Amino acid sequence: MEETLTLIEKTAFMKSIPVFSSIPTEALAGLAAHAHEMHCDAGEELSREGDANRGAFLVVDGLIQVRRGKAVVRVMSAGMAFGELWLREGEPHQYTLLAVEHTHVLNVSQEDVWDAVQEHPEFGVALVRSFALRIHELSGRILELERVIARLHLSLVEHGIEPPDVPQPLVEPLPSDREPWGVRGGAMDQPPWPALPTPSDEPGFKR
Repeated sequence: MEETLTLIEKTAFMKSIPVFSSIPTEALAGLAAHAHEMHCDAGEELSREGDANRGAFLVVDGLIQVRRGKAVVRVMSAGMAFGELWLREGEPHQYTLLAVEHTHVLNVSQEDVWDAVQEHPEFGVALVRSFALRIHELSGRILELERVIARLHLSLVEHGIEPPDVPQPLVEPLPSDREPWGVRGGAMDQPPWPALPTPSDEPGFKR
């Protein structure tokens, strides 16, 4: 496919992504030189679970669903990136990336990513910080789910229903005057931790 972005534009785009913002421009330019553009229409797959590893994807424009089987794990919009960097050589993709609408991405091979990490330590530092933040956010979500489970467990007991024989959550249930996040009226309330960017309010988003 014909490239529509210049090297300078690719580098500037990468610099605008939070995980890469602290990396020197010269180092980013080296990685951008290896990035290939991809355009996908709605319903097309950028990569499929079980296929050979195609590296990392950086969304320039559009929306992408990250899927595992039939489950939607995450929705990515412009400025977000996804790559299964834990995969070893020869291991296939564990997730499917599906375009929700016309989507423009930059694709960088896993080899080029690791080469950049070896040549410029700043890439490694940025990735570690990104992974640590992701773990922190997911831990917050797990704790909130534990509270919801504890609240449901108490509700079953109060109504004389024997709860399923499952391990009890390690956290206290939510106060009675507070609805669990995501339960009230079927709406998604604001969680008590820094939420990940979601495109649900952007024009053109489809559930």
